[in-house]
Amino acid sequence: MYVKTRIIEADSVFRFARVIEVSVGSKTIITPKRALSASTNHIYDETVLKGKEKKGLTEIYLRINHENLRKAMDNEFYRRSFTNKLSSLLKKAADNITIGIVECDFAGNVPTKEETEFIVHLLNNPDLDILVSPILLGVPAKDYVKFLDQFAEIHQTCSFHAILAPVIPHYSTADIPKLFKYYMSRDEFEKNFICVDFNGGNPISQYDFVSSIVYESQKMEKEFNEPCFRYAINLKYGKATKKQQVVPAKDLTIFAMGFNAFGSNHRIIPILGDIGNYELKAKLLNRTDYGYYSIDVAKDSIIDAGSYEIDLKSVLRNIKYSRVFNAERQALETLAISTAVKENRLIKYLESKPRLNEDPSIFKKVHKINETTQEPLPKFFS
Repeated sequence: MYVKTRIIEADSVFRFARVIEVSVGSKTIITPKRALSASTNHIYDETVLKGKEKKGLTEIYLRINHENLRKAMDNEFYRRSFTNKLSSLLKKAADNITIGIVECDFAGNVPTKEETEFIVHLLNNPDLDILVSPILLGVPAKDYVKFLDQFAEIHQTCSFHAILAPVIPHYSTADIPKLFKYYMSRDEFEKNFICVDFNGGNPISQYDFVSSIVYESQKMEKEFNEPCFRYAINLKYGKATKKQQVVPAKDLTIFAMGFNAFGSNHRIIPILGDIGNYELKAKLLNRTDYGYYSIDVAKDSIIDAGSYEIDLKSVLRNIKYSRVFNAERQALETLAISTAVKENRLIKYLESKPRLNEDPSIFKKVHKINETTQEPLPKFFS
């Protein structure tokens, strides 16, 4: 099984804004797409959304630390608990394309060969379509590549071959070209799919990071003559802040910057200048103006035009529903963005969102990304 991609349409101004058909076996989706994140907690489980237009891509995000891994290796009960959880999450995906993402926190250390082998076998599930290479927190890029060598070799011995997708952890822009070069040299990794960890940031504040990803993935597209599906994880609308009641939806600009899908943000980032404190108050997306509103102002500012499965009243009764509230609106917004690309009017559509116009750097950086290279685009773009 492998990933197959085909460009349906590309915007003439934001040329990296593309409508792409993505197929994995018999499963096919049209991007842009908001991946729905599965959770064992029904309040946070985005897969409860029933609308067919919101579905298609399911994200399974798992965390493993060294202590829990050793428990699973030494105790059958812990091992079964992990595999049962994975199976339970995959069942929520139904017939959607499933993407498995694993975050390993080993206090900056690289797993041993024995531990790596155990991780591979924990993830060996026939219902998983795409397995993103595990992210090792706090591990230097040169050591991470050694881990990838080991992981890829062991993965090839598994009975169930989920597609092994390359990932770019949140490394410096100096490390990104090296990682791309590595993935392009190894046959075990997919060549038309790249997963990118934004570490709780947004594409505007991480402009250099996005630019490097787009530039390097272009090289991959040209070498293998197939469009690259770029998938963002741990994306957030803006910097963590207590003071701002409303922030612009910078996360949604990522579709104009070369990315095709993103899922939930699983990282909590410390507030700048106030280390140790975290933004616990959720903000809610207003599709009309592309603003994320704090709860206390959202009730007077957001009008639920149209029919939604999770309405504003539900969130006001229980703030924990804010995650699924936003997921639904982001998923529906990808349909509007897709239509705008097909009709060659994405720039007009985004410029019609007042909150994006409050910060002049937003559109400046979106335009800059689309000027990443002046080289002719590959023939599959024409």
